[in-house]
Amino acid sequence: MPDLVASDFVNPYMSERRKFICYALAMALPNAQMTLASNSPATSGKFREWTGHTQSSLENAWRAEGFTKDEKGSWTRVGGGAVTTSCEGLVGTVFSKIEAAGFGKRKGGATSFSLAGNDKWGREAQTVPVGWHWFRERANGLHPRPGDVFQIGTEVKSRQWRHHHVGVITQWGDGDPLMWETVEAGQGGPLSGFDSMKRKPWRLVNPIDPKSPTKVIMGWLDIDEHFG
Repeated sequence: MPDLVASDFVNPYMSERRKFICYALAMALPNAQMTLASNSPATSGKFREWTGHTQSSLENAWRAEGFTKDEKGSWTRVGGGAVTTSCEGLVGTVFSKIEAAGFGKRKGGATSFSLAGNDKWGREAQTVPVGWHWFRERANGLHPRPGDVFQIGTEVKSRQWRHHHVGVITQWGDGDPLMWETVEAGQGGPLSGFDSMKRKPWRLVNPIDPKSPTKVIMGWLDIDEHFG
């Protein structure tokens, strides 16, 4: 019996748009053991296709953000501030691939790192982009589905967020407890000296990050609503 791969688990009863994204990601990352790394000659081309980044572009960005490279290949800096990773590049690529394949046009308001249309301070907008759903609204019949894009953040004040991460949901189990599978870029970063894109296997949704309990799913962008 052949080994099962991600494409074997794509639900054939989903919309054509969802199947397109899930199959495309299954071709890029057929299992959770494979990694698309920015610094690997074998995978850097596919990493660039899906994130728009190269090892060189990442290093140039880190250097501009005040990082310096040590003898071990890690990039460190004194102080804080923005850090370039490839997670939003993945989401932007998913948006572009949906449009290029003829599955609709984005309706505006959502960017690859502010899916909820928050302002530059992270404050919630009164009118959210078409297809955005806050996770606090989740209920029976209203939940993420494969192909949807999610955002993770920390609510620093009521209705004001610090954005941390975005990715693509490839499987969703709306039971008790909630479980999911995702494809995410931005795995690695300056300390690792490179960035990567991975399929993260079935796991609990909560907690998102045991090391940072304030991080939660802000919500998700329904790609059928946003592009349909």
